Amino acid sequence: MKRFLLFIPFITFLTIVRLSAQFDAQYSQHMLAPATYNPAMVGIDDALMINLFNRQQWVSIPNAPTSFLLQAGIPKQWGKYVHGFGLLISNENIGLFQNQQLQLQYAWHQSLWGGHLSTGLQAGVLQQNFDASGIYIPNSDYHNPSDQSIPSGSLEGIIPDFQLGVQYLYDNLQLGLAATHLLESSIKLKPSAEATDEESYRTFASRTYYLNGSYNIKLRNPFYTLQPTILLKSDFTALQTDLSTVLRYKESFWGIAGWRPGDALIFGVGMQLKQGLRVGYAYDVPIGVMGLSTGGSHEIFLGFRRKISTSTTSKKQKSVRIL
Repeated sequence: MKRFLLFIPFITFLTIVRLSAQFDAQYSQHMLAPATYNPAMVGIDDALMINLFNRQQWVSIPNAPTSFLLQAGIPKQWGKYVHGFGLLISNENIGLFQNQQLQLQYAWHQSLWGGHLSTGLQAGVLQQNFDASGIYIPNSDYHNPSDQSIPSGSLEGIIPDFQLGVQYLYDNLQLGLAATHLLESSIKLKPSAEATDEESYRTFASRTYYLNGSYNIKLRNPFYTLQPTILLKSDFTALQTDLSTVLRYKESFWGIAGWRPGDALIFGVGMQLKQGLRVGYAYDVPIGVMGLSTGGSHEIFLGFRRKISTSTTSKKQKSVRIL
């Protein structure tokens, strides 16, 4: 109980800080695969993990965000330390933009202060495409469709992209911090590789920070476990907060209830199938102005977990908090 009380000031501090960001794709079931936003969590369990998300956001709104993400990880022990290796592939379509990532992940796990400290690095490329043919220009005396500053055709650009993360697990408590787009590079969107800088347009990959925390509460009935979770995303300009609670039964079934202030209420269910398969579904009920314009957001999660029972895998890293 004392450790749970230590978690409360952490939540309070993060909640009162006013921040915000140019967000990466968001997922309401993020707690089922935390390595998708923090590379320090790769290989934290003694198992091969494969996680897949597909999200349809703000259904019925034209050009609303749709996203796909695949993340896989595996642990390997060398000497007295456990190392995690992972792969992340993502694609998001939002408006006339398409953002794609191909990333390799690495994590180093060690014991510290009675718990486990993990540090992670993620490196790869970020590609952005823009379909300028979809630009709508009203037909009026106040608009000039031949304006040279208006792009045309298909534009694309690619940059190197890096991410760092740290995670600490102590008994039932989990705290973490990650930062994406460390270089804060500008992306030159060009109609071709030979195009000059004068023919290019620039977007900016803002550095985004992820602060997360969770605590496992064992209920009177030993078959049930309650896990409150908080995830904050920011670039120190704006803030997005995800507050959720996961209720698990025998580690075989779970339900999710969450709140994204100013955006949506979240409800989800899931189950562990045979042969290590997992499946989950979440529905976001929009609140505020968006609630009048859309039928909500749908998200499907598919996962696979296969325990690796070899002498080169550290059994000390097993965490029942991660399904």
